[in-house]
Amino acid sequence: MAARKAKARAEKAAVHQAADPGALQAASLALSGAGGLGPAEAVLAQLAGLIAMPRVIWTPDVAAPLHDPAAESFMRRQGWPAEIVSAMWEGGVSLRMPLNIRCRFEHQPFAISLYDEHRKHRAPYSGEQKRVAAMMRAEGFNSVVVVPVRLPYARIAMLGFAGPQVLEEAKKIAVWAAPHLLAAGHAFTALHERLARHPPAPQAHRATLTLREWDCLRLAAQGLREAEIAARSGIKPTTVRYHMDNIVAKLGARSRAHAVAIAAQLGLVSAREE
Repeated sequence: MAARKAKARAEKAAVHQAADPGALQAASLALSGAGGLGPAEAVLAQLAGLIAMPRVIWTPDVAAPLHDPAAESFMRRQGWPAEIVSAMWEGGVSLRMPLNIRCRFEHQPFAISLYDEHRKHRAPYSGEQKRVAAMMRAEGFNSVVVVPVRLPYARIAMLGFAGPQVLEEAKKIAVWAAPHLLAAGHAFTALHERLARHPPAPQAHRATLTLREWDCLRLAAQGLREAEIAARSGIKPTTVRYHMDNIVAKLGARSRAHAVAIAAQLGLVSAREE
């Protein structure tokens, strides 16, 4: 027991000794100027060393249910064992992992434990989640500091740092390193987006719709049916149908529901009644 406490104190001291704010800022700035994934990942490794959480995780979209080659390649380059990498996409387990789920609701870095007894009011790990957590613990990791990165089209990327710290110490790291970790997460993800040639969120969509089309789209997003939109707008249902067909075509959608989803993802309409 005494040896375990001494080890915990030593780890805690090492973290605070390494946590030089100037070095953290320099690392996050270096990521912004990195010209390729190799140099960027070297800076991420440096940042991981500064917070004493040595193994990095990254995925371009936490809500993607399918296998992601970019995320898998990243994890392999970071030294994650093949069984952990493959387990993350078996049966959509990544969608149910706590670090990915919380990314959808959090805006700031946060910490999670890889032990059930530390999860307190949260649901315990189960099934494949438990197996992945156990494999990560076998690598010597007790917690993960997670950085959510919000992107266009309602996507959320995730940058994570796994380390030997207990949950309370990982929470402290998530707080005092938050500005630098957020900057690093956005810089690395932006680099990946540029290299993958993902198109930026189109800003011209709003200009392509007429005022009447915008009225119909806004009301459709609030759940109104064709006849209700017509009554609210003072036009005929056939005219509403004509406008909605134009909206679908202009947004490159496959259906009216798809058009509303695209507009909502782009932040162009609200689902709440104004």
